[in-house]
Amino acid sequence: MSAPGVTPPPAADLLLPIGHSLGLGDLGAVEVRLGAAVEELPLEEFSLWALAHGDPDGGDRPWGADQVLAAAARAGLADAAEHLSALEQRGLLVRATPGAASARALADRVRLLPLAIGLGNTRVQPQVYRMGRSDELLAVGSSTTYDLFTWAHMETSLWRACVASAAVASRAGASDPGLVDPDELLTGLLSTLHPLLVTGAVCLDTWGVAA
Repeated sequence: MSAPGVTPPPAADLLLPIGHSLGLGDLGAVEVRLGAAVEELPLEEFSLWALAHGDPDGGDRPWGADQVLAAAARAGLADAAEHLSALEQRGLLVRATPGAASARALADRVRLLPLAIGLGNTRVQPQVYRMGRSDELLAVGSSTTYDLFTWAHMETSLWRACVASAAVASRAGASDPGLVDPDELLTGLLSTLHPLLVTGAVCLDTWGVAA
């Protein structure tokens, strides 16, 4: 939350990838699972979809369409804008602004799925929660992010996971809006999601057959 009298910066427009890569298929396209369907992406489209996961240089700045297209230009990827538009039409890329109606619309139709294991915190850094593999650290997050990472996939949507998390925190006596307000929980998660996506710690996917 912002200090009194301080105007918070405007929320960033994010571009988020939906689905989980299954690798290269027999016909030379990359297969991406989207709900119960499997989409085939030519390598050029897959490259653009992969860039939407986050800053390839490891930064944690907000990652939107402008940043993706700039990264595509640096990588020499041709027709990036056309690929981006096509992937949006197929539901493999979605734009959302944390705190806006587009964020709630996204959260109603996707789930947050862990692709790594929870490694917990340490006595040295008790507020830093780690995600990765037994031999590799992939990402870190707050306790709230870690809770959603751990069990949000058990709900049928990311929004329902935020509602459930807020209810648990409220019953435990918390009063911080970042813990007990589902909208605040969703805003906090989306604002810090790309570092988890780009490292492969999580993915966003639809429930059942893709719309």
